[in-house]
Order: sequence, then C-alpha cells, then structure tokens
Amino acid sequence: MSPFALNLEKTRVKSSLVSVDPAINAFGSMILISKAKDDPGIHEWVQKTRAQMSAEELTRHYLVTIGLHYAITPRKSDISFETYLDDLDNTPPSVLRERLLGAYSEICLTEEGRKAVNQSVQWDEVLSSVENYIDFLISRFGPELVDTEMETRAYQYVIDPAALKQLITGHIRWFWKNYLQAEWKRVSPMIEESVKAFNKIDMRDMTRAEIVQFITGKELTESKWANEVEGSQEVYFVPNAHIGPYIHLTKVQNDFYVHFGAHLPEGSDVQVPELDRAEIVSKLSALADETRLQILQMIANNGEMRATELMEATQLSQPSISRYLGQLTANGFLQERRLNGAKAYTLNHERIEKTLKAISAFLLVHTKEA
Repeated sequence: MSPFALNLEKTRVKSSLVSVDPAINAFGSMILISKAKDDPGIHEWVQKTRAQMSAEELTRHYLVTIGLHYAITPRKSDISFETYLDDLDNTPPSVLRERLLGAYSEICLTEEGRKAVNQSVQWDEVLSSVENYIDFLISRFGPELVDTEMETRAYQYVIDPAALKQLITGHIRWFWKNYLQAEWKRVSPMIEESVKAFNKIDMRDMTRAEIVQFITGKELTESKWANEVEGSQEVYFVPNAHIGPYIHLTKVQNDFYVHFGAHLPEGSDVQVPELDRAEIVSKLSALADETRLQILQMIANNGEMRATELMEATQLSQPSISRYLGQLTANGFLQERRLNGAKAYTLNHERIEKTLKAISAFLLVHTKEA
C-alpha cells in the first residue's frame, strides 16, 4: 500500500492508494458502536448491534474503545483482525499502558496543553489519584471532551496494567466473536470492490487536496481533521461499510488512516448494487427527519443563512442546530463557509440532483430495460 506525499504540488502515487486494511477497517467499525448514536447515514448494523448489547456490555465497550482507546489502536497495517487480536495478547501489560500514556503526553487540544507539550509529564504525580488523572485529561482535551464518570473507571485499569490487558483483550475478542466477525465476512467483498474501483483511477497528477476530495468527497482545508493530516508522515484511505458520509481517523505510529464510507468513484464502470443501495440509504436517512428538512427548506428559501439565524428561526439550542447542520453538511446537502467570522450555509444543488438521479437509476433501471 502506497501513501501519497503531503504537499500541494502534483503528487506521484502508485495504484494502491486505497486499501481494505482489515484490522484497521474493522477497528473503525468497532469504534462506531461507542461514537455513533443517532447520526443519519450510519449503517443500520451499528444501531442493531447497540440494541442487542446489554447496558453493562455497552458501558464496557465504551470504556475499552474510548477510555482506553490509545492502548488498543492497531499498530500494524495490512493484517487481519485475528492477527491484531493475537498482537494484543502478546503485548506485555506495561507496554499497553505506555501506549495509552504516551499518546496522552502528545495530545494537546487546549491552550494549557499546548504550553506543556514540550515538557515531560510527571506520571507519578498524575497517577497518584483519580482527581489528578482527570485534571490532567481536562488540561489536555478540555472539559467538554472528558467524560469524568467513564475516565474514573478507566483510571482503575490504568494504575493496574494486568487488569487493563485482561479487560481489553477479553472484551475485544468477545465483541469480534459475537458481533463483528460475521459482519466483516458480509461486508468485506463490497469493500474490496470499492478498493479495486478506486485503484483503477490514475491519480498521479492530482494534488493532495484533489485526491482527498475525489476519494472522500470532503474538502481537506475545511475539515476538522485537516491539521492532523497536514502534520502526519503518510496518509492512507480505508473504505468502511458502516461509517456512511462521515470521516474517522485512526493514527498508527506517525501515519493516518482516513476511514470514509465505502462507495464507487464517480464515473466508475463497475456495478456493485450493495454499495449503490448503501449510499442511497445513507443519503435518504439524512432527509428522513422533519427538522432537517425544515432547515433545508429555510436555506432554500433564503439562499444563504447563518447558524445563528437558523437557531432563532427553529428555536433550537446551539448544540442542537450545530448537530443538525453538521449532519446535513456531512451528507453533502449543505455547503459551509465563513461569513464575517460566522458559519453560513447554502444548499448544495449538485449533490441534491445527484442523489435524486442515483435513486432514479437504482430503482428504474430494470423498468427501462423491460
């Protein structure tokens, strides 16, 4: 698998820019169980799996995948999920903890954290009490991103590496056997078709931004993960069967793996009905909500609207309107830009027309042939 260079000049890339990457791909699906709640476009497998899990199992899954995330992130590419599990089994407990703490020492999302990024972390002090541990995480991530209750439980495992390893290896094997293994067997053929179709495209004369936009449908410069990708050594693309219109990153060593919804590239002569159907369902789910349709209609009537104007018109809270606008933007129905320091939104007419044409082609193709 060949990465593409991170620069704005014309980039020379080989044909394997997009890859199945079984362990990293399935890992991304496992994370969705904790992160994706009611986002439109997420594959129904995520919600169905959540519904089948008990409250205790969901709590444990959230603890393992979010609270201990950096201890379980795959460390190798192009391996099976079974090999990833074996690697976890063969990793000493102290190393798993070192991976978690090492990542925390490098992550700085707050001003306070950025000031301390070049200073060595006094782990003895940080881990001396759960209060110190939570305070440290807040200093690095900010209070809005730290689940105090969950991190309090995580702390009990961080100070006991043997228990940490037992928890994560036992839970991930259990989740793989009961939920993920059969699903991976089902979706891997369509993922392979997506990979083949993309790797038929000659992207050697595309710029970095053009490659990102072509593969994911997202503008790199406007995405929240742009800075991370900019600073990474190499970037790879992994089509995921469950993530729908959203983007998720997995960092492996100094490289980033960009999970995007498995689909066929525009203009592809390959036909994979399962991928076409999944993409249509993803788009329609974003429209199957009265509030989201109301927002689209308001913007259509006004041409362009700021987030604050939409908040006033709909009487929604700031977090709620931001969530709806993020969902519609992720699905491509809205375009976002900065207007006098505020976010403003317009309809993406091209995406709406393409969605309607895709539905027509998918449903009426056999009628026309008859």
